[in-house]
Amino acid sequence: MPDTDSPAPATRSRLARCAKIVLLVLLLAWLSLAFWNSAKPLPPGTHIVSQVSRLSESDVDFLDESPRHQDLPGREMAAIDHAEQLIVLDRSPVTRELAQHLLARKRARPNLKVVLVTDPGNQVFGGTPPQILSSLEEAGLIVARVRLDRLRDSNPLYSGLWRMVFGWWSDPFDETPGQVTLPAWSRMQNFKADQRQLVVADDGSGGWSAIVAAAGAPAGLMLRGALARAMIAGELQIAAWSTDDDRLPAGPPMDGRGVGSIDARFLTEGAIEGALLDAIAAAGSGDQILIAVQNLSARRLIAALLDAAARGARLQLLLARNPMPNQAVAGELLRQGGGRIEVRWWPAETGASLHRLLLVQHSNDLWMNLGSANFTRRNLGDLNLESSVELRMPAQAAPARAATGYFARAWSGAAAGTDFGVPSSTAYWRYRLAEATGLSSF
Repeated sequence: MPDTDSPAPATRSRLARCAKIVLLVLLLAWLSLAFWNSAKPLPPGTHIVSQVSRLSESDVDFLDESPRHQDLPGREMAAIDHAEQLIVLDRSPVTRELAQHLLARKRARPNLKVVLVTDPGNQVFGGTPPQILSSLEEAGLIVARVRLDRLRDSNPLYSGLWRMVFGWWSDPFDETPGQVTLPAWSRMQNFKADQRQLVVADDGSGGWSAIVAAAGAPAGLMLRGALARAMIAGELQIAAWSTDDDRLPAGPPMDGRGVGSIDARFLTEGAIEGALLDAIAAAGSGDQILIAVQNLSARRLIAALLDAAARGARLQLLLARNPMPNQAVAGELLRQGGGRIEVRWWPAETGASLHRLLLVQHSNDLWMNLGSANFTRRNLGDLNLESSVELRMPAQAAPARAATGYFARAWSGAAAGTDFGVPSSTAYWRYRLAEATGLSSF
């Protein structure tokens, strides 16, 4: 008598085929999402390479925030307090002090246009407290919370799966602020962020000023002149696809190149890496490359640094003291640098984040790049929103002397860190895998 309790072989075979088809479709959907969202077209306002602006020495200030010289925050607040027509900021998180200055200036100048572009990250994960943004909106300021989903995925294997499970129904703007929920936590693992740190404002007398820095870093740049207009144009483009607010102002018209001995460009995202590679490639025997950065892991940059050392350039790297990626990268550079590369570690007790600074010293001129971007794939690969300013100037120009003097002081206060040993080969390849796939927080 046949066994009627078990499925017939034909039925089991059909179920197995259906299961395989479903799994194959899910796998293809996951891989398709991962590929498309890591290669999709960039939105407007990203990968900016501005035209070169000529600035005089008086148009550029290297801002040094130290216990003796609290310059950076004060300059930002002063720029806001003197604006008459337009203020454009890209800032995350927005501090209470900054919000108070914006509100006070808006009350004093009701017709002043203020546009704030900010990361929508939850307060629990370091984002801006929602009550601060609400108070700014109620006062008539335009607040554009960046639609990070428009950016390319830096962690595509995870993000493709996240889009299938959470992305189609989870919205960061619908979450309860200040609470760690599963959708909020899972979104943060995409490691997407707006990390630009800009304050641009008119100076009340027909000119423009701009301040560029990295979040929590002890140094920045203040610029006056036409370059600010390129910054405003890019920020307004990002605001346009991040908010439906029809009050967004038109950007100021671009004017001439200006007059002066300093060439300046505004760069964002992947354009920063291109400029860094070009500057390093121009360094050779007798030149010096000085780097101070929180994280260094971008493979093309590391290869360029080793090539520069092979050409005879001397390199000094000031890095944050962390096992991944910096310990692994430092070991590689020291092993292969031919004795021309030195590494020191930024003292953690300062409580400050490292500036994102690269200087190339030639005999008669200095090339500088300073901004928000760490030197990693995520920050230089057209993934997160980043910004920087490139300056090329005579070696004896006041901003050049200020920047090199600042680096020298930071270098002398850092530790050689011989106790921070060379990583194992396992740790090194773990870093390489994390950098290549995006399965990391750096």
